[in-house]
Amino acid sequence: MADEHVRDAQSRVTILLTTSPCVAHPETTLIEEVVASIAAKGGLSTAVGCRLIIVCDGVKRRDENKFRSGVVNEVGKRRYEEYLDRLAWLANESDGPIRGAELIRLEERHGFGHALKRALMRVTTPYVLVAQHDRAFTRKVPMNVVLDIMDHDLEVSYCGFPTSTTLSHDIRVVGRVFGRNGTKICPTRRSYPSHPGIELVPLLQFYDSMHVARTSFFLEKVFGKRRFINISIGSFIEDQLSQLMLSLIRDQGIEAHAQFGTFIIEDEVNIPMAGHIDGHDPRNTAPESTKFAHVTSSAEDWRSRPNVHGLGDSIERLDGFGHFTERFRYLERLRL
Repeated sequence: MADEHVRDAQSRVTILLTTSPCVAHPETTLIEEVVASIAAKGGLSTAVGCRLIIVCDGVKRRDENKFRSGVVNEVGKRRYEEYLDRLAWLANESDGPIRGAELIRLEERHGFGHALKRALMRVTTPYVLVAQHDRAFTRKVPMNVVLDIMDHDLEVSYCGFPTSTTLSHDIRVVGRVFGRNGTKICPTRRSYPSHPGIELVPLLQFYDSMHVARTSFFLEKVFGKRRFINISIGSFIEDQLSQLMLSLIRDQGIEAHAQFGTFIIEDEVNIPMAGHIDGHDPRNTAPESTKFAHVTSSAEDWRSRPNVHGLGDSIERLDGFGHFTERFRYLERLRL
């Protein structure tokens, strides 16, 4: 059973959430459900002093919508603008879980990886919870346990929460991932006497889905000078880093996994802790959908609220694609 709140959340964890255009916009049900699930099932929220940074990706304008590529037509652009207006209201005026969020709007299309990088430039906590606007916690998660383990086991850089894809990851890869000489790759689970019933399963490929990571892992090894690989603008981290991980593990054996330190947490319940809500399927984004376990804003709610048109203009805008000097300037402003 997860604790109600994460201990010392304010000084330990920052929630980083990326959002971009989808067919459900301007409705905010998707992102509200994700943030509410993090609060209710993960014990992290602005209400307990945890920073929530929401990065709103930029778009590319074309004649047809291709949401997964960040491409929108005139109607898609207008709906995204209205969505950002509503998001600004939720962050500043509502009494819901998004209240208090720090919003950043990117002028250029970045894709998940580099949108996350822009948010990381502002993180001052040792850990981040990385979330996407279409992936929510589906049951209580042992967030305090994850952080305690990472506090003491410095070999763990990333701890993901199992989905239907990653549950029992070690069992799935045995017989499917082989070394170059034909030997089976057999990951070994980690257990901790202070946390009975909890195991960390080595994750042989990076997944963008809900996870806690060391801030230093991203700043140094994913995006920094010591980075594993160059992440392309417009791409997902998992699409590129996973291929490198699997290649090295096949070449060098399971020992190559140590440099990445990626794991999935499992408990005795042995069912997924996080799941996908397809924001491109209207059936999944309607408030009455069974995908939603928490109260979210309905169309009627928005009709009864004050006019939010133009509120998105108050969101801080970042141009270009960023650089680590952006982080240095941000930290310098905090010191002033």
